[in-house]
Amino acid sequence: MRRLPLLFAVMMMCSASPLAQDLPTGRSSHRFWDKPNQALFLTHVALESADFAITHHNLSNGGRELNPMGKALCESGTPRQITFFAGRSVGVAAVSYLFHKTGHHKLERAFMVVASVDSAYGVTYSFAHR
Repeated sequence: MRRLPLLFAVMMMCSASPLAQDLPTGRSSHRFWDKPNQALFLTHVALESADFAITHHNLSNGGRELNPMGKALCESGTPRQITFFAGRSVGVAAVSYLFHKTGHHKLERAFMVVASVDSAYGVTYSFAHR
């Protein structure tokens, strides 16, 4: 439940920010898989992998999943845990690409940063509550 305020804040930032930007005026100013996006995405995948590993360890030793969106999958065995964490990574890339295609290049990168911060929070929380 501690992630709920963070999730709410992220959703509010993402829903209000597109309204403040100018409309796109043509082609993208950069390719989607440029070096900064590659670094951001690989960082996110590394943090998701760490989050998966520590969550898996905690659940294997009697812990419980606190994320209400992932509770059903994470508490149903390793294959579904992998599905949840891989799906989060694919979802982050998809939303970021959507921002890219609609010309919201600052949001494209900011979304990956916020998703990485969320994963880092999950890793930190899980390590603190082993």
